[in-house]
Amino acid sequence: MSAMSSAEKIGQAWRLHRDGDSRGAIDMFSSIVEANPANVDARYGLGLAQKALGNNEAAAAAFRAALASTEQALAAVQTASHAEGQIGDNDLDSNIDDRYMMLTRMLNQRLEDVGAAS
Repeated sequence: MSAMSSAEKIGQAWRLHRDGDSRGAIDMFSSIVEANPANVDARYGLGLAQKALGNNEAAAAAFRAALASTEQALAAVQTASHAEGQIGDNDLDSNIDDRYMMLTRMLNQRLEDVGAAS
């Protein structure tokens, strides 16, 4: 039997969170983050699971780490877009930057939710 892929692990962690098993979700998201610290989806999920348990400091730490990775990814995408001749911060020929801009807004909202606005 093969090991679960990263995408399968993320799916399992989200199922655990959705089903109310926040501790199980935290364990699964944490193992994903341990293997790939830049995984924004796992860090975001980890923050939501921590928030669900009332662990606002741990949630804020996860959201801040996800935000840092998101901002790095957005900067890289924008640099590539500028190198390809795109003017401005939103590359209208691509939706990759849109994902990171949306995640930035969501993560800032989550930080506000736990009283740790960036």
